Amino acid sequence: MKNLILTFILMQLSNCIIGQINNDYSKLYLEDLYKLSKPIKSFYPSETNFDDLEAIGQSLGDKNIVLLGEPSHGDGGAILMKTRIVKYLHEKKGFNVLLFEADLFSILFGVAKKKDTSLINTLTKENIYSCWSESKVSEDLWKYYKEKLVSPNKIEIGGIDCRHAGNHAKNNLIKDLTTFLTQSNYNISSESYSLFKENISYILLNEFNSNSDSVDAENFTTEINKIEEAIKFNISDYEKRNLWLIEINNLKGWFNYVMLGYNRDAIMAQNFSYLLKYIYPNKKIIIWSHNNHNVLDVNTYASFSTEFAEKWHKNNTYQYFTYLGSNIIREFSNQVYSLAITSGNGNFSPKFFTNDNFHADFTKTATVPRSNEQSLEHFLESKKTELLFIPLPNAQGRPSGYPWFSARLFDLQFEAKMDYTSAFNGIIYINNTVNLNGQ
Repeated sequence: MKNLILTFILMQLSNCIIGQINNDYSKLYLEDLYKLSKPIKSFYPSETNFDDLEAIGQSLGDKNIVLLGEPSHGDGGAILMKTRIVKYLHEKKGFNVLLFEADLFSILFGVAKKKDTSLINTLTKENIYSCWSESKVSEDLWKYYKEKLVSPNKIEIGGIDCRHAGNHAKNNLIKDLTTFLTQSNYNISSESYSLFKENISYILLNEFNSNSDSVDAENFTTEINKIEEAIKFNISDYEKRNLWLIEINNLKGWFNYVMLGYNRDAIMAQNFSYLLKYIYPNKKIIIWSHNNHNVLDVNTYASFSTEFAEKWHKNNTYQYFTYLGSNIIREFSNQVYSLAITSGNGNFSPKFFTNDNFHADFTKTATVPRSNEQSLEHFLESKKTELLFIPLPNAQGRPSGYPWFSARLFDLQFEAKMDYTSAFNGIIYINNTVNLNGQ
């Protein structure tokens, strides 16, 4: 009798396991996530009733660092949606700093210091990537910034990117640094400092086309370390000193990124860490960047395929590859919230960077690629969804243990099945997006 009962139990257990194997857990998981989702009324910033965004606020909780992503720098709907979220977070949640994945020096030493609202449009177009400053879909963002610039409830702006791509950096970096070093009693007449300035001028002009034989790396490293040491003892203005120390570290990162191929995300994360500690202590901060940079688990990308994962570990890729978000969550853990955006249909601007890696080609338009039937985007489209927010289970920064699903969360033109729950805290889905011209 006991054997019959044991056999029956084993048969039932076997049937259960086979049933689980045959089940599509991705689809079941998406169904569960969909049940938790909340509709959003509009991605247009002109919609100032933020009741529909309260679900994001509840998911965010008391976290004070928000990584606000987009699936493509050419996704105009995402940029409009992000502008509306910035307004919500500023007005309803007390976030008062907005940092861009853009030129740290040009924004913090240039744009952010200007209080004349008539100058803002020109300054932003000259110093922040044109997809975020010159596009039709970014107009509301800068209109809002100018409004807040002359109000008691200000929002500060800054940058975290080591690229010195803006006009302010190209025209003022060497001059401003030399002036500050003179005030710090540094010897600016030495041959080594002259060579240092020549190397900076060369990289500012050529950036990714720079030739390693055209710079003296040893002199650059030696001189910038001496400069850093001299600035540390400038005590006339602590805030100014701290900002220059951050920029000196940023210069090191820029040189290593352009000349030696160092990881840009790691440099941006370090810039952010210093800014939070020394420039924006006790502030609530939004980082405006691409979904790809905001991934909270560096191993998410390794889940792309078995073959990729094997190479990932065999080549020790995980030892030097990282994301901005992965580094930030390691340091600031439960303070960090990463919100990704994806789009199912519509238009986008594929040439968001042209040959100068700064300006977009607003004349080019492409159709959002069709998703496969197993993807998040196709699933939500089948639900006749227009615009919604999906909170993800609290399992970020490490392999989540939840089913993987296909999506375009890493890039609008790259679809893959991955552990996205480990990467993001929440997802906004836009069914019909627009290009950078708002069309």
